[in-house]
Amino acid sequence: MMELEELRSLIEVALGERPPELLIRGARIVNTYTLELEEGNIAIFGGLIAGVGDYARGERIIDARGLFAAPSFIDAHIHLESTHLLPGEFARAVVPRGTGAAVADPHEIANVLGLEGIRFLIESSRGLPLDLFWMVPSCVPASPFESAGAELGPREIEEALSWDWDREWDQEEARVLGLGEVMNYPGVLAKDEPVLRKLLAAAGRPIDGHAPHLVGRELNAYLAAGPTTDHETTAPEVAAEKLRRGMMIQIREGSSEHNLRELLPLVGDRNASRFMFASDDRSPRDLTREGHMDHILREAVAAGLDPKVAIRLATLNPAEHYRLERLGAIAPGRWANLVLLEDLEGFRARMVFYRGRLVAEEGRPLFAPSRSRR
Repeated sequence: MMELEELRSLIEVALGERPPELLIRGARIVNTYTLELEEGNIAIFGGLIAGVGDYARGERIIDARGLFAAPSFIDAHIHLESTHLLPGEFARAVVPRGTGAAVADPHEIANVLGLEGIRFLIESSRGLPLDLFWMVPSCVPASPFESAGAELGPREIEEALSWDWDREWDQEEARVLGLGEVMNYPGVLAKDEPVLRKLLAAAGRPIDGHAPHLVGRELNAYLAAGPTTDHETTAPEVAAEKLRRGMMIQIREGSSEHNLRELLPLVGDRNASRFMFASDDRSPRDLTREGHMDHILREAVAAGLDPKVAIRLATLNPAEHYRLERLGAIAPGRWANLVLLEDLEGFRARMVFYRGRLVAEEGRPLFAPSRSRR
């Protein structure tokens, strides 16, 4: 939590009364609120953006003329285990490409190790220049016919959701956000008590959905139970109905599933705030050869989406949906998590900053992976 003197200093920097610790000068800034390209300088103090505009001084100045400044990208839904990488090596693979955060559902490791496996991943993600947020898996095991080694019932889900308030984690902000994809939609519709208790345990938090073909009254019932997103929708007409009923559509473009070309025509001026980009599953080979969120952005722009809208789907929209209040925009009070891009077509990152610190440059990570204490 910010101390009084830190807040006073931040205000002084914003007013121009003292120089920022870092000034990024001359970049064209992607405004994810208004979908404009702004001319201005970015003043950074204490890891936060103090102001955007006419600032001339700085303890350190980076000349970004000819580059575009955007918020670091957010993967709205990924299973980290699909990358075959621990969080530290995953960060080294994606941060140099502009990824600054991801919302992960660790149901693969939970299937085998239960809560201990989830704790291991969270512990392993400490100290990284990448914000990993976690959804508690709702379907462990994935079906009653599987016996991978663990089971998460309502009681275990309640425990995992309480970790945000457990002092041993010593986190600046919540890392466990809500309930992971509720793929047991037949159980929801059948009013199965254990399934309903899991939903009630996460009431008031984000709850991810997984119901590819539901429409009509069954869709109404599923949404009334709590899920608010879906990354499994592939048919445009089904996605359109889900949009009308208030769902956020996660446009999935990963290694095994490629839904971007089918769903992208639905994105328009009136509903652009209702979409997010997600990789779901991403193989290490594809991360290395093609990229992560930068790959999805390239594909979206090549398919005709306005680059500024594409960036919004990869930044502000997931930040607002998952209540990540300091992420998703280059604006006063937000974390200085941003990327300097060569252009808005190839999305090649020249520099990547995490809380005002340069953490990657010219495709190279400037940090070492963290070590788990387990």
